[in-house]
Amino acid sequence: MQKKGIFCLEGLWYDDLRKRSTVKPILELLELNSGIPFLHSDCATEEEFNFYIKKWKTKKYSQYPILYLAFHGKKNGLLIEDKLITLEELGELLKGKCKNRIIVFASCSTVSVNKKRLKDFMEKTQALAICGYKLVVQWISSTAFELMLLSLMQDNVFDGRGIEAIKNKIIRVSRMFKELDFLMLTKKEIL
Repeated sequence: MQKKGIFCLEGLWYDDLRKRSTVKPILELLELNSGIPFLHSDCATEEEFNFYIKKWKTKKYSQYPILYLAFHGKKNGLLIEDKLITLEELGELLKGKCKNRIIVFASCSTVSVNKKRLKDFMEKTQALAICGYKLVVQWISSTAFELMLLSLMQDNVFDGRGIEAIKNKIIRVSRMFKELDFLMLTKKEIL
């Protein structure tokens, strides 16, 4: 089975640029040990974020169906330059462009909203699945979990049956990380 590429957009974690926290090493580990291709771009501004989202939506990047959004987050959105990009705003940017694609919110509390709002986001984007944390999470435990999460997404085809198999594996693994309050929602759940 062909590896599913990861398209990672990452925000600034600290105002002090000498602090170099990044998720890039887990992407490198996945590529070196499992052959999973990735693209990683830093997004310090909303303009950069919008630019890369528009790129990801194009056919040129269809071999990177996992959108991995590593940002500070709040309930219902991602923080970029202290501005909240809401799920509704992101849904408009991705409208109709996420068929057979998965969105991973590697950000605190983003999916801590009612399921109707998440279902509306999925319907608008046509995403196969979305996932993320409902709480503020710790760096090391969330990064360890995301390494496993991104690896497990390689095991099955990105279709209705495949995503359910992937979700079952991920939910089993997430039980070891209960403090993350992880949520995954698939297309089947919004029908």
